[in-house]
Amino acid sequence: MKILVTGANGQLGNCFRNCSERGSKDNYIFTDVAELDITNAEAVKRMVKDNDIELIINCAAYTNVDKAEDDAEFAETLNSDAVRNLAEAIKDNDGTLIHISTDYVFGKEPYNVPCREDQKGTPTGVYGMTKLHGEQAIAASGVKSLIFRTAWLYSEYGKNFVRTMLSLTSTKPTLKVVFDQTGTPTYAQDLADTIFDIIENRRYKDNEGIYHYSNEGVCSWYDFTKMIA
Repeated sequence: MKILVTGANGQLGNCFRNCSERGSKDNYIFTDVAELDITNAEAVKRMVKDNDIELIINCAAYTNVDKAEDDAEFAETLNSDAVRNLAEAIKDNDGTLIHISTDYVFGKEPYNVPCREDQKGTPTGVYGMTKLHGEQAIAASGVKSLIFRTAWLYSEYGKNFVRTMLSLTSTKPTLKVVFDQTGTPTYAQDLADTIFDIIENRRYKDNEGIYHYSNEGVCSWYDFTKMIA
């Protein structure tokens, strides 16, 4: 089976590279914007059709939460319109889309409590809203899909909280970090390993839907920073 991975140079994309290098019965094609502009619907359709893609893992996203407030149009393009392109292209090939979403699709009450998969999205910012729109685009397309919402993703790759705090705590005598926001830090390689296993064992078939995935444990950003330091 041929599998297309988008956003291959990001955190999760690099973790999927690690998975595939350990051996797989499938053929993985890794792309980032240089190889495939997923905002271009025709380019996506050509890639999927010409390579007989049967499954797409979409790791591409606009993830700068703060910057998204001033860059709403591009965030919507990448987090929603591009997702629609992927969904429609793989549906035409009768394939499956695995899409990575976020806990930011929630935000209003209830606050700082676990959220269910069937809970209505209530984003409070542009990033969360555009990611919710991406989920809705998948649903509207009718494509076979699995959506994994994750939280506080970190890894050795790209920009993330752990790498930022490792740098700051090694160069600054003191830091101020918020204590009133709690979450579940999630190692990107664990998520990649889980999805890779699902694909290898074909457990994505007949299990379409929305899933919440994070590592166990709860902490505030302050607690997390202390542990990193």
